[in-house]
Amino acid sequence: MSYVRTYSIRKNRLKHAWMQGMALRDDGTVTAAAQSDERFLFLGSIDGAQEEARWGRFAADIRLDENMAFIIRAFAADDRSIMRGEKQTAIDAFLRSDAVSSAEKLKLFAQAGSVKEINKQDILLYELQGRYLWICIEVIGKGQGTLEQMKVTVPGDNFMNTFPEVYQEWNSFFHRYLSIFSSVYNDFQDEIEHAEELLDLDTAPPRMLELFAGWMGLDVRGNFLPEDRLRRLVKEAYRLNRMKGTRRVLERLTELVLGERAIILEKNILDQRVASEERQVYDNLYGHHAYCVTLLIRNPVEESRRSQLFFLIQQFVPVRCELNLVFLEERSNMDTYCYLDGNAQLHMDTAAALDAREYLDDRAVLARKDQPDETSLDGEGAVLLE
Repeated sequence: MSYVRTYSIRKNRLKHAWMQGMALRDDGTVTAAAQSDERFLFLGSIDGAQEEARWGRFAADIRLDENMAFIIRAFAADDRSIMRGEKQTAIDAFLRSDAVSSAEKLKLFAQAGSVKEINKQDILLYELQGRYLWICIEVIGKGQGTLEQMKVTVPGDNFMNTFPEVYQEWNSFFHRYLSIFSSVYNDFQDEIEHAEELLDLDTAPPRMLELFAGWMGLDVRGNFLPEDRLRRLVKEAYRLNRMKGTRRVLERLTELVLGERAIILEKNILDQRVASEERQVYDNLYGHHAYCVTLLIRNPVEESRRSQLFFLIQQFVPVRCELNLVFLEERSNMDTYCYLDGNAQLHMDTAAALDAREYLDDRAVLARKDQPDETSLDGEGAVLLE
């Protein structure tokens, strides 16, 4: 079988590509903007390492909203420059130039005899021959999408050379028919060669992290955790399971998931320290029986994530425990869930009057009273507000 080379188009290559209406994320995924009318990705030249190289296959994972489409164009040449009119033009510099419109760049692809495929994520490039390959991806329609896992193979065929020479007609029907089985073989081979990456918690894709968490007895479905925190959680899943049902696991879990260590209040411990006349207040705040545990979180969390976080943390609480997850507000009010640190102050709000030459400090509150009997005027006709 012939040796197949695979060129992965990842972040390092994409950083040197020219984009319009698209953006490159930190993970190497290209996103198509929702509001842009023209969305193009022009890749720089890919070197096939030999003259008159025969290109095999281009594949990508392209996910778009409904009623959207994409067009893939590609051409190959042995030289990195092309004659445009009477001028020799460097192809890479031309495609990466902000001064050249996308329409002019598409004309260059047409002049070079590019192949064109619509809505096909896996295409054959058997028609193309040349050392360097250029690719353009155009996204059409209203909506947004992502482009990732792009790769090109050379020559992209494993089985053609195993047949007698009389059958080895390049780009023939027989060649294209064999390419189906060759593509399946290459995909399987690629998965086998990179199988260790699927089992490595540092490189495994997010879908595998959910599976690994399930093996450890954790339900993290719902995409409510960012990938970095989900990865850290799965790495410590074994140790967390060994501490399940303890105060220590709740502290560590909230630190991993929320980025902070929660303040944990256990009702059975509070009962031993609270005076009898204050017990009713504490019961209203922290529960009425000894199995109640309250977690106070300082940083706010979106409402859509609160129930999912509560479901995750509840998987580690002791049996019969009643868990309360409370997210503190920035302001502290009496008779509510509030945490007072060493610099906290409780004070009464003071009344303030307009046009009375009063100093308004951070405790002053301006509030209009609707009752006419509580409203008065000062000497200059301003309404006194309390």
